[in-house]
Amino acid sequence: MLAGERPDVVCLQETRCPDKRFPRGRLRELGYLSQHSPGSRRGGVAILVRADHREHMTHPSGALDHKHDIAEGRWLEVTVEGITIGSVYVPAGHTRSELDDAGKLAFLEAMARQAQEEHEHPLLIVGDFNVAPTDQDVYEPSWFEDSYLAGSVEREDLREIMREGHLVDVYRELHPDDRGFTCWDQRDGHYARDYGLRIDLALASQPLASHVSRCEVDHAYRQGHRPSNHAPLQIELDDVEQCAHCLDATAAAGAGD
Repeated sequence: MLAGERPDVVCLQETRCPDKRFPRGRLRELGYLSQHSPGSRRGGVAILVRADHREHMTHPSGALDHKHDIAEGRWLEVTVEGITIGSVYVPAGHTRSELDDAGKLAFLEAMARQAQEEHEHPLLIVGDFNVAPTDQDVYEPSWFEDSYLAGSVEREDLREIMREGHLVDVYRELHPDDRGFTCWDQRDGHYARDYGLRIDLALASQPLASHVSRCEVDHAYRQGHRPSNHAPLQIELDDVEQCAHCLDATAAAGAGD
């Protein structure tokens, strides 16, 4: 989410909504254009963009790894004011209701290839990665030893995505000492005790990451009746038009070296 009183961009995961029921009309009334990829029952990703960015918004033609069956309901991207923004929902892994571990690893590897293809352009990937990058990002590492949420193979694939795309974990860059958990088990007391994980990430290309002025976990969305087990990230960029212009100039200079 690119934050403010009325966010410019909102990235959603796990919409769990058939495309025909996705509330595009209501969102238009609220001033947002929307893209939605429904996926399966537990999938679904969407991106909402404020309508006043209409003239500066494009939809990249390439799907993740060019494989519709992998990307459907789990990867969606738009380019707004020169910055490509991806909303991602990585398969959870080895559970009864999700893809198996091989499917998760295939998806992460496809993301690494996509990041490598787009590494020369301003890129921001946000969403539920279902991988805690390091032991700092889980409450008690022994609870998740060899887990599909914190396994060594999944973590290495995440690092590969960051290497291939020259991407920076912007929350960790701004908060090197905070755990910044974004997900908690639904059992009573886990949220209150902060027994959580940081699996919702924002990865920004360099030097776009240097224009991220704020990245916070918004706990307000966990208040109220039957809250989600996740809390969203709020991200603020410096002046977007100026930021994209500087990045384009940097890319052009690099291309001439």
